[in-house]
Amino acid sequence: MSLREAVLVARGYDACRETTRAHAASFYLASHALGGEARRGAYAVYAFCRRIDDAIDEAEGAPREELERRVGSLRAMLDSVCSFDALEDPSLAALRDTLRRFGLERRPFDELIDGVAWDVTLEQVKDDEEFYRYCYLVAGTVGAMMAQLFGTTGPEALPRATDLGIAMQITNILRDVREDFRQRGRVYLPQTALDRHGVTRGDLARDSATPALRALVAEYASRAKERYESADEGIPMITSAAGRAATTVMRAAYSEILVVLEDRSWDVLAGRARVSTAGKLSAVARYSVERFAR
Repeated sequence: MSLREAVLVARGYDACRETTRAHAASFYLASHALGGEARRGAYAVYAFCRRIDDAIDEAEGAPREELERRVGSLRAMLDSVCSFDALEDPSLAALRDTLRRFGLERRPFDELIDGVAWDVTLEQVKDDEEFYRYCYLVAGTVGAMMAQLFGTTGPEALPRATDLGIAMQITNILRDVREDFRQRGRVYLPQTALDRHGVTRGDLARDSATPALRALVAEYASRAKERYESADEGIPMITSAAGRAATTVMRAAYSEILVVLEDRSWDVLAGRARVSTAGKLSAVARYSVERFAR
């Protein structure tokens, strides 16, 4: 690497760290468990995922051609990152360095673009098949990226990593039911599940969740917990102690949102469930003790 490239990469990692610090509190907290190279790599991956999200979100409501243009631009960025072409963008230079240093595959990034592009055209998830496909594309892919970054003992770890991403996305969906519906007219819980529980779109506009909506949320919280438990089996498959520690922090801190929702009797319309930094650290300590006792 030339001196110019080294300077560009260093600037890129700094920029990616600031992006992560500003937009991903739980992820940034977990990153402190990592060593220097893996931590910088995690920042580079997150920053590009954020770029995908921001670029496509800005196309919401625009003509289809604008969405396709933005998707094409993101894929062209990946082409540049995965090539030997000179780069001018520091964050992309940092991502290229990460992909080469850790041997990350391109496929999860392309799948994430597919998922985020699907998101801006989505109003109602149809059924469970579509629900889990969406969760995989927008979050399970990130779990796959992190598994490759941290290193694992074998391919059997990958499904566990994607399960963690899916569990976190289900948690996001439950936490944001009120906000998604009121601000964007979106319903990510499957229509078939709403019908099964007798929940209407009008119920989502209320200030407090009906018993039927609470039962629906409890059902999908249980499904998220099953995915978290599956992910637990994959944590020992991560080869680095730092990677295991970072994954533990993310898993424990994020699943604590479900604890907050359960304490509210699954009333997702009462306001956004939040976990303080102290609450996240307490959750990590509690989870670690429970894991050690098993």
